Amino acid sequence: MTDPTAPSLELGTGFRDDEVTVLLDGREVWHGRGVSTDYSVGLAAVVPLPAGGETVEVHVGGRAAGAARLADAAAVESGRLRVDLDPAGAMAIAPAPEGPVF
Repeated sequence: MTDPTAPSLELGTGFRDDEVTVLLDGREVWHGRGVSTDYSVGLAAVVPLPAGGETVEVHVGGRAAGAARLADAAAVESGRLRVDLDPAGAMAIAPAPEGPVF
């Protein structure tokens, strides 16, 4: 069972059959193929992150890459970060908006 107080990373909008790798402090913690956003809920996946890391990196095939400090997730009470891709493939990583997590 996942610790509900542990930080998490939401893969949000813009994913379409992508290969996604999530690293924490340079160590791979999650990898998925065929990752696509389900627009009925606005998410492609929710990735639980191990406690104690400093920096999370997200790589989306050859389309995009980005990084954020986990301290940024602490700025929101839920401890959630969200990754969205715009139509051109640019990545934005920011604290997740408040609301239910599916």
